[in-house]
Amino acid sequence: MASFLDKLVTTVNDLGNKVVTKTTNSTENLKLTNSIKDEERQIAKAYQEIGKKYREMYGAAPAPEFAALLDDIAKREVLIAEYRKKVQQNKGKMNCPSCGAEMDCTSPFCAGCGAKNAVAEEIARAKAEAAAKAAAEAEAKAAAAAAPEVVTKTCPACGTVLAPENLFCTNCGARQDA
Repeated sequence: MASFLDKLVTTVNDLGNKVVTKTTNSTENLKLTNSIKDEERQIAKAYQEIGKKYREMYGAAPAPEFAALLDDIAKREVLIAEYRKKVQQNKGKMNCPSCGAEMDCTSPFCAGCGAKNAVAEEIARAKAEAAAKAAAEAEAKAAAAAAPEVVTKTCPACGTVLAPENLFCTNCGARQDA
């Protein structure tokens, strides 16, 4: 029986050692995989830097095989600028025309340089005009609601709209029955 227990202990120890070895190997593989990914990121960053340097040095007159790529980059940069401007507009922000600092569209002056904000003036004027128009429309509706109803009549002969006091049609001369 002792030999059976010795074999069992040896087997359990062997299995434990194998698990430890596999765990150690897995951990080392994970570390190596992460190191590989980090090195690949560094290589990609270096390629990106090479591309930026090439563009700075030869962007105006690139080799023919790079011209299409540089044109594509330029087009995408224009799109990015447009997208950023739209995001700013959606947030109610803009860049100060004087110093370039981001500011609220409705701020009368730039907090960075103190420049007057013409856009804010335009927005204020447009709001004032809209408010005046809305007030005029509301006033017209109120006046229409308060005004007595105008009664008209139509000539049965020709269909012309007439004032209620007309005895004869001003268009065809037909007598209007009261």
